[in-house]
Amino acid sequence: MNTKMHSTNRRGFLKTLAVGAGGYALGSSLIQPKAAFTQTIEGNLEKIPMATRWAITSGNFVYFQISENKALLDKVGQEKFNEIKKESGLTVGARNKERAENFGFTGNDAKSVAAMATALVIMYYGPKQKFEIVDATAEKASVKCVNCAYWNTAQARKITGDTCSAWSQYWWEGFVTAMNPKLTLKLVKARPLGDSVCEWVIELKT
Repeated sequence: MNTKMHSTNRRGFLKTLAVGAGGYALGSSLIQPKAAFTQTIEGNLEKIPMATRWAITSGNFVYFQISENKALLDKVGQEKFNEIKKESGLTVGARNKERAENFGFTGNDAKSVAAMATALVIMYYGPKQKFEIVDATAEKASVKCVNCAYWNTAQARKITGDTCSAWSQYWWEGFVTAMNPKLTLKLVKARPLGDSVCEWVIELKT
């Protein structure tokens, strides 16, 4: 049996390491695309159009909002669900007054406030959300939702129960009255209640 011990001096060992490291680096440069060494977060984001970022983010927001609402509805039932959404909707809607002002939205008449509310909802729900403002004057404005990202997603997921008409009533009411306490808001049509569109009427108190 060969019992001879083999040893490597320090200089030879370091030389072996250096050669090995160089070979690894060369191999890595051949395996990894050169662009990988120059990519940045900002550079990659610039490749994603802003409209695409908005659509993806809003789509995720809608999806998770539906999931949360459905879980709450199944847990507490429709009556309690509506009570909860009334309280939170009025509060959150009113808070959006500050957001509208920060964005530079102006006006407190029915037509102006209708335009503000729809812009904010589109900001949250994304480019697929579509509204029409009809018969708009300073005293009265009717808003129709002609394409609802929330409703379409809920239907595609086969979500049952009314998870949105209470929020649609009270978020709008909270925002409208915060912008001008002399304005009133009524949800006169709602898809979950069997209508073909959702429709809100904003009107100046007489």
